[in-house]
Amino acid sequence: MKEDKTSGITLVSLVITIVVIVIITGISITTGLESIKNTKMTSFMTELEMIQEKVNTIYEKRKLNKEDITYYDGLGQDISVIGSEKLAQILNGKNQEEYRYFSKQDLKQLDLDNVTQDVVINFNSRDIASVNGLLLDGKVCYRLIDIPSYRGHSIEYNNKNINAPIFDIEVSKLIETWQITIKSNNSMNNLYGGTLSYKRSEDENWILLGETSYFEVTKTRSI
Repeated sequence: MKEDKTSGITLVSLVITIVVIVIITGISITTGLESIKNTKMTSFMTELEMIQEKVNTIYEKRKLNKEDITYYDGLGQDISVIGSEKLAQILNGKNQEEYRYFSKQDLKQLDLDNVTQDVVINFNSRDIASVNGLLLDGKVCYRLIDIPSYRGHSIEYNNKNINAPIFDIEVSKLIETWQITIKSNNSMNNLYGGTLSYKRSEDENWILLGETSYFEVTKTRSI
């Protein structure tokens, strides 16, 4: 009996074809999911950037006019409408005072249209956070800075320190000088990009301390 080699070859070719199709389908599904993820992340970032720019502008207006402070503090809704459990997740330990809740409709009061998410806003610190957040690699991101790959934010925060600074000073006698070391300073905990300087009581100009935490004097003067 003569063997039909053509049928055998056809069957092998069919199996190979099916395997190739399955592999291609798997790649397409993975690529599609990654594309959806990137689209959601881009939309999330774009909206929060747009809201942040508006809040930055409002922040500057509030510094110049007390009427603007009263006006913007009355916009949105009381933050308690979100619920304490959800609020704790969003604020992550931040004091909820001065925050206001803005739904998509409320954001129109700030001339922000076509926003798809609700947010909380603190006009004094310029902090904004999404209420629903963005699920990214198993973690919910509520702010732009929560996204590991995000490098484009221009969020600023000024710490309002109403207390006088407290310094712990250590004086050490060297061979011909005295070394004055600043051990710690409670007002420096939340300060970035600041400078520290000193001067003797009878001097007019301050001397920048630079990167070190100490300076030396050659005479026993009040400083």
